[in-house]
Amino acid sequence: MAKYFNKQHGEFSLKMIQDLVLTNAVGPWNLECIVQFGLRYGESVYSAKATKWADIIMLQGESLLVPEAERDLQVRIARAIQTGLRHVAVVMCKSEVKTTAKMQMSRIYKDLPATMAFFESLEEAMDWVTEHGYRCERADVEAFFSASI
Repeated sequence: MAKYFNKQHGEFSLKMIQDLVLTNAVGPWNLECIVQFGLRYGESVYSAKATKWADIIMLQGESLLVPEAERDLQVRIARAIQTGLRHVAVVMCKSEVKTTAKMQMSRIYKDLPATMAFFESLEEAMDWVTEHGYRCERADVEAFFSASI
């Protein structure tokens, strides 16, 4: 697992485990970071030849996107949905901008045909993806989020 970018642009770590893409993200994020995220995300999903998957995203820090990064991320998410992304669990960590970050994420997914839900804990997010039929090896998911960023 690798950490990408630096705090000036935003940070993220991601890994695909079975039919889950795990992302640990520390904001704020600019367009440059989102472009790198899109490349790493695509490499993970498309090399796994997944046809249906879910995301578990943990948002930390000042979890906001600048406007051009928000627009670019929405395009990238729409592409992921076309190829198999179905459910997105967003874990909201402690943050001064939690309400604004939630509104921004809701706006990004608003018109997209994937189901997105917010959670206060990783445990709740893992329960939710499991309920929707995804394989969730809890120890592996917890290990990823413990070790990343």
